[in-house]
Amino acid sequence: MATADCPTGYTVVSGGYTSDGPNTYGGIGEKSHPNSTNTGWVVPTPLDNTPGAAIHAWAICLPFG
Repeated sequence: MATADCPTGYTVVSGGYTSDGPNTYGGIGEKSHPNSTNTGWVVPTPLDNTPGAAIHAWAICLPFG
């Protein structure tokens, strides 16, 4: 699983991922979602031991109270 957290006091409004290496991880983007507290983004990843493969989650966060 890859995650991206918002700074303290911010709420996630969107997110996504990029992938590096020999595996593009096609199709996992549809399953990405906010975490349970809406303070970050979660990208579930398949079990893949391909050397050099990596997932990087990113989050778009705004200062909501």
